[in-house]
Amino acid sequence: MIDYSITEGLCILRLDNPPLNAITFEMLDELRAAIVRANADGSVSSIVITGAGGGFSTGADVNIFKNIADDADAIETSRVFQEAFDAVEASGKPVAAAVAGKVIGGALELAMACHFRLCDAAARFSMPEVRLGINPGAGGTQRLPRLIGASEALKMLLTGASVDADKARDLGLVDAVCEPERFIEAAGELLAGGQVMKTSLRTDKTGDPDYTQAEKLVSAERDEIIAPRKILQLVRIGLEDSFEAGLLAERDAFAECMRTLATRNRIYLFFATRKTARAPGLEGIAPRRISSVAVAGMGSMGSGIAHALIAVGRSVIVCDADESALQRGLKKIRKSFDKQLDSGRISADKHRSTLDLVSTTTSWEDLAPADLVIEAVYEDAAVKRAVLGEIESACGRETIIATNTSTISLDVLAEGMGRPERLVGLHFFNPAQRMPLVEVIYCDGTADVVTATAMSLAKSIGKTPVLVRNREGFLVNRLFVPYLKEAFWLLQDGADPAAIDSAMVEFGFAMGPLTLIDMAGIDILAFTDDVLRRVFAYHGGPSKIVTRLVAAGCLGQKSGSGVYRYEPGDYTRHDSPSAQSIIEQVQHDTATTPRSIDADEITGRLVLRMVSEAFCILAEQIAQRQSDIDAATVLGIGFPGFRGGILKYARDLGLDTVIDRLEELAERFGSRFKPCELMYEMKGT
Repeated sequence: MIDYSITEGLCILRLDNPPLNAITFEMLDELRAAIVRANADGSVSSIVITGAGGGFSTGADVNIFKNIADDADAIETSRVFQEAFDAVEASGKPVAAAVAGKVIGGALELAMACHFRLCDAAARFSMPEVRLGINPGAGGTQRLPRLIGASEALKMLLTGASVDADKARDLGLVDAVCEPERFIEAAGELLAGGQVMKTSLRTDKTGDPDYTQAEKLVSAERDEIIAPRKILQLVRIGLEDSFEAGLLAERDAFAECMRTLATRNRIYLFFATRKTARAPGLEGIAPRRISSVAVAGMGSMGSGIAHALIAVGRSVIVCDADESALQRGLKKIRKSFDKQLDSGRISADKHRSTLDLVSTTTSWEDLAPADLVIEAVYEDAAVKRAVLGEIESACGRETIIATNTSTISLDVLAEGMGRPERLVGLHFFNPAQRMPLVEVIYCDGTADVVTATAMSLAKSIGKTPVLVRNREGFLVNRLFVPYLKEAFWLLQDGADPAAIDSAMVEFGFAMGPLTLIDMAGIDILAFTDDVLRRVFAYHGGPSKIVTRLVAAGCLGQKSGSGVYRYEPGDYTRHDSPSAQSIIEQVQHDTATTPRSIDADEITGRLVLRMVSEAFCILAEQIAQRQSDIDAATVLGIGFPGFRGGILKYARDLGLDTVIDRLEELAERFGSRFKPCELMYEMKGT
């Protein structure tokens, strides 16, 4: 794992653990041995640590987390990493790190233990451990503040944000930036002419640290997530006490973080999201090469999908019969990239070349060269079938045709197609350029190579694909629509709108269900539910509040009024007299006596309604595995990641407890809460 060679007095140690040069315990042992060997070799004047395969390292091997069972394991893991990097810093011969690509977490901790650092212009540096709910455990909380100052270090440590090569040089994180071909030569120059400075002993940037911004970031975090508080404490211990005290505290803090359910859930999700692309049944099936992609429809979804494609360098042609729709979509895409240009996130050349990747047409025939076409028109079966027919007529026999439907069965959409085996679902979420999840939907007739290609395409544009078997609503909407409907049943029973939203924000959602449906459109909920309840009779209809709001034109933000009222051009929520009147009318007409409903009931009904539906989805084998459902609920619905996803949350509560609560809710509110048979089969396992 460590390639050892000597060139003109330079000992070159290459991290060699394909594909990412992840740092394992075995690599650490070899690294320490190599440092000892180089120091004992009289022909060696200095040491360069670099990476094989064009990159340096993406940090510690994440599989190490799977073997941490208790505090002792966590402390020992941290100790082994710390001592290996201490050995690098203690080398009697100067050591330089020559790094390229993404230098993440433990890889950056290793580089910081070296006496000099240089990188290529494309390098990016980050300490993302906080996103997993842990503190860096290999000296990162101690060396980073000494290199770049406490304030800048805490920005990186508390947010996980990356810095580029130029910023790293300006901060003092690296000493030089050069082309990778010059790494060894440039490292040799640094080692020969630079003053050897052990990072642990540096004090030039540690005076009078300002913790104001860090304290604000820490105070904004939830109590369940302790890593940010620990990180701030560790930086202060290291600067106010000693480097050695900071390392010891780092080990204990790592163990404390690993002990929390929030951290274990975030680590579980880390692995779950990386597992989704490995679909059982598709092993060994090579996806087709997709050179050209087209999108049919330039509404909000079509423009978002086109944006997502060009953002990763894929050219795309967008077809819409309405020229004005094409221009609106282009304007929206251009505006987004203009903002990136103005903020300095992309260069003028990148801005221009990216926008040049999208072209438009009003002619279906222009889609003929495409290897894959994504239909993204209005969510109506007849409209979609008509567009799919146009695509099939215009394109070659091997062109893959994908639909962005969010709810409608692929069997319904395939009616009339000449080659339905090439139809697959690619359900992006709005806004498509930002939302990470894509549901890849297959039906019994979908060719395996078509499904495999759709999975590959989604992954190639930076999305997390989840394979879903065809059935109305698929996975996310099958769960999400009942959740939104339950919010309206709570309204009908007497819960205050703001109380409903506040309860779910307190649970961990970014926003409450009523705020969210006002953003999306209450008419969209009504339409989607109409599709679902034709198939899933136990769902029942929505509260009459939904239908009456839609009938009154109170659709949400787009109409200026929904559950809440909005001023023109301002999406601040205000109480809506119109909505309150409709709620009271429905309560009167249904003989519902409004009652006080506390946060526990609100949370219980909303979350357990999703739990019940998730087990139905699992029982019907709509998803491949439980972890796929958990990943989809976090990435597609916004279920709080520190709770691990909807099924992980249920398992943490205990299935016995969940079943008891669902049975109670079913008795009070109806069969929509009734536990499915699979839950009883899994009970106690």
